[in-house]
Amino acid sequence: MTLAEAAAFIRVSERTLGQMAREGRIPAQKAGREWRFLRRALEDWLARGGPAVGEGHPTSRRPAPTTGRLFGDHATGKRSGKTGFADSAFTENRDEQMHRWVPWIAGFSAAFVNDVLDQLPRGRRALVLDPFAGVGTTLVEGVRRGHDVVGYEINPYAALACRMKLMALELDADQLLQRSAAFTEFVAESTADAGRVPGQKAPPNFVSRVPFFSPRVERQVLFALDFIASESDPIVADFLRVAVGATMVGYSNYSYEPSLSRRSVAGKQDVLDCDVAGVLAAKLYEMCSDIAGFQVGVQRLGRKGKPRADVYPESYLDSDGRVAPSSVDVVVTSPPYLNNYHYVRNTRPQLYWLGIVSSNSDLKAMEQTSFGKFWQTVRAGPEVKLEMRYPKLASVIARLSEENRGRGVYGGRGWANYAATYFNDCVRFCQRTIELMKPGGLVVVVIGNNILQGVEVRTDEFFAGIAGMCGFRVAGMHRVRKKRTGTSIINSSVRAGKVKQRTELYETAIELRVGAT
Repeated sequence: MTLAEAAAFIRVSERTLGQMAREGRIPAQKAGREWRFLRRALEDWLARGGPAVGEGHPTSRRPAPTTGRLFGDHATGKRSGKTGFADSAFTENRDEQMHRWVPWIAGFSAAFVNDVLDQLPRGRRALVLDPFAGVGTTLVEGVRRGHDVVGYEINPYAALACRMKLMALELDADQLLQRSAAFTEFVAESTADAGRVPGQKAPPNFVSRVPFFSPRVERQVLFALDFIASESDPIVADFLRVAVGATMVGYSNYSYEPSLSRRSVAGKQDVLDCDVAGVLAAKLYEMCSDIAGFQVGVQRLGRKGKPRADVYPESYLDSDGRVAPSSVDVVVTSPPYLNNYHYVRNTRPQLYWLGIVSSNSDLKAMEQTSFGKFWQTVRAGPEVKLEMRYPKLASVIARLSEENRGRGVYGGRGWANYAATYFNDCVRFCQRTIELMKPGGLVVVVIGNNILQGVEVRTDEFFAGIAGMCGFRVAGMHRVRKKRTGTSIINSSVRAGKVKQRTELYETAIELRVGAT
């Protein structure tokens, strides 16, 4: 409903309702400059006596945002001209429509993506590619602007979340809201019945140092999985899975610090009990509200036909034929960094508890196809050679291999293998991507420097050098984050040892162009 329709429905003035929406005191979503309201959400709000949606739930402590998205106006990311980019940090997405569904440490901000997409010609549908799609920031913003999008993501949990977001234009928000209400009511009623036993069981091959969920919490999660297993509509079931996956770490005995670790290690108390149904209700309402607002925003573009949106749960480097040569207008992406952050292992809870994997062999298959692999997968193998002649990079890898030689594969030799493997995949990425780009196409890659065994590796500079040798023109190196969280990278004895000099971790947006100036 519009502001006027909703004001008439709940019998307040439009001015009062607008103020309530801006302050987050009523369920609302902004589409462009106008507010939109779901009738079912307003009915639920009235039935509860009018409290703000999700009040009291840990997932809804912040007030509702007053704008649908940002355009480079962050305090840390003011534009610096036509090619300036906003801060790339994913934390900017925490309150953003669609992006707030799933917390994702490895992503970047919607504002950053929009600054890149601003450089496309207005009024023309382009093809936007993200080879490392994650939970879909680039792809969602591309669709929001009416562009066709395609992405690749090897992590099936992230791919699931990304796929559900891209289906938003096809989904019925009211139907999802109804099924979500039935879901959370089932969990709440089942939990209240002390004699009821869940049908689902904890995944047998999921191992953690302490119980991932406390007994009272686990029982509620299993009831949630019971409902999902009985849901006849696979789309609804996947929608509910995304909500469970997005919230589960929050009521577990673990947290991201930034890697997944026990709450006790971070000085936090275990979660002995939690209103899981309430947390899920807040998350699911948020997701349904976002879908409705997203649909309105895309419809207002007035373009014929809905944008094409595809995400493939496979490796970009190993895929063939999905995207036609010379068809891509713009790439906005961020590959895994050279920091051995284990993206697969940090989503183990979601992968196991949502039934996506059943054994560690499933995880190993993902590790072997991951961009750059992981230190653990290449440290003990034969020496890895660079596949491209790059003397400066070869010198850094040779220096790295000499560090801590007495520690064998745990010293520099193992990390040199990791670095060489990583940069060989950078070569493969650049070679494949330039074949897919249109003449004049734009590629923006966000990447940061790294520290291995105390040796700084300026990954951004080496990546740019590789891109140049593969035929790209390096049009700019934009420092989008002057400081990023990296204590675990610098201070870890496994990753770094003793850092020999003061080193600042940063992120760079590498701007690549295809063809002459």
